[in-house]
Formats: sequence, structure tokens, C-alpha cells
Amino acid sequence: MKRLLTRKELLELLGIGDSTLYRMTKAGEFILPVNGQGRKSLFCPDAVEAWVKSRQQPVAQTAATNPTKSERQKSRNFAERQLRAQQSLERHGLNQKGGSK
Repeated sequence: MKRLLTRKELLELLGIGDSTLYRMTKAGEFILPVNGQGRKSLFCPDAVEAWVKSRQQPVAQTAATNPTKSERQKSRNFAERQLRAQQSLERHGLNQKGGSK
């Protein structure tokens, strides 16, 4: 039998944060720990491996549908700046091309 994974080892292995693991477990999207709950939770490596395999997608599709956190943040910031700029232009009676209404 393989050695059980600690919560910290599991987080490092999956590359996710503690709150993400908590949300996934609460939503029933992740396997339950072998010995209970909390920070002392232990996970079966075979069950973790099976879960990872069940969630794998082709690399090209994963890259296109799952942007990194920094990519999401940059996109969100850009979209927010664009929206604020557009609202400011409208408030001042200007259109985006620099002319007036």
C-alpha cells in the first residue's frame, strides 16, 4: 500500500490552493479524505491519481479554456479599464473615435 498524502502534499501535487481544495470538496467535485477533515486530512494517492485521470483534457483544449490566474487578471483589468474609459467618454458626450455626438 502506498503512503497516504498529507493535505500540504496534495496541494503541491495538484498546484491548487487550500481554499480551492475546500470548495471542490464541499461541492462534491473532489475525493474525500481517508481519515476525516481539516488540516490533518490524509488522501489516498490511488484515488487522487484516478481523479486526476478522470479530469484530464487534451493539452490544446486545456490551454484555450483554462487561462492562468495572471492571464485572467490581466484580461479583467483590461476589460474594466475599457469599460471605464467608454463610460467616461459617454459622460462627456464623446464617442470612442474622439469626436463629439
